[in-house]
Amino acid sequence: MQGMELTESQRMLFSLFALFLLVQSVGIYLGSKLITVPEIVPETSAAAGGFVFAYILVATGVILLVIRFWPAFLKVMEVLAILFSTEIFFEVLFLDIVPADTGFQAAILLALAITALRVLKRNILTQNTAMLLSIMGVGSLLGASLGIVPATVLLGLLAAYDVVAVFKTKHMVTMAKEITKQNLAFTLAIPTKKHVFQLGGGDLVLPLIFTVSVLREAGLASALITMTCSMLGLLVLFSYLVSKPGRAWPALPPVAIGAMIGFGISQLLVMGGVL
Repeated sequence: MQGMELTESQRMLFSLFALFLLVQSVGIYLGSKLITVPEIVPETSAAAGGFVFAYILVATGVILLVIRFWPAFLKVMEVLAILFSTEIFFEVLFLDIVPADTGFQAAILLALAITALRVLKRNILTQNTAMLLSIMGVGSLLGASLGIVPATVLLGLLAAYDVVAVFKTKHMVTMAKEITKQNLAFTLAIPTKKHVFQLGGGDLVLPLIFTVSVLREAGLASALITMTCSMLGLLVLFSYLVSKPGRAWPALPPVAIGAMIGFGISQLLVMGGVL
């Protein structure tokens, strides 16, 4: 029995590793396209990170109000989020591959198809597909639009906020329960025999934003080191949580710490002439 539990745990961790690696790798590829677009001029002031953080707080407040007074509207919000986010993913994917007009039209059609599929088939496959495409599109765009300083401010503020929202105010737990109850594509679901682990979208999109900002300003090698260390932070946390299914835990802090350590290591290697 113990051996079977270990195998199940290892399977879950492998799935997490693969999904995180997929998001970061594709996101870096998309980001490499976006940072060459002249129209995308990154914000470099720390205030820009604070502004995005404030926007997220307002959006969270709106979601909490919807949960309190009109929970059914969350499904409408899900549809709109999937439609616009996946459109971004496909439009960026088609950059430099097809003419801009053709790429935009194809992106709209594919986003509509993904959204319709999610509406018609509400299962883990459509949930994760919609979630992954949305994260990769939005994360790469925001990462290309922020310099390292505002991206660091944003990552740090949200990591601290994640701790407060889970352990103190507990409103993140309230949101997670409602999202899980309605089977909404705002989390990534990793099923096991005993439990379905839910990883919030922010735990994937925030390290991607930071990694793409590193890609723009420090290069691919630094971005890959940053990505690897952020992934290790997440794996350490989930290795611990495997034995505590059902317990809410903020995933962003270890991911953020890992990402910042990875960036720091990369800069030390640059200073030492290794990179």
